[in-house]
Amino acid sequence: MAEAALVILYVIFCLLVAVCGIPRRSGFFATFILSVVFTPVLVLLVLLMTAPARGYGRDIPAGRE
Repeated sequence: MAEAALVILYVIFCLLVAVCGIPRRSGFFATFILSVVFTPVLVLLVLLMTAPARGYGRDIPAGRE
């Protein structure tokens, strides 16, 4: 029972790190896979050291949607 709770917590933490990876070039799924394969703490540190993808979060001018 305790092992299952730890696995669920690990996956939740991996999902939270993957959400932080959305504005990055790799995106949600690649960040999630990396955090599962490696450790979420390591992937989160890499995300904090890297910048978001160029152009992410810019407003789209009216008429160019």
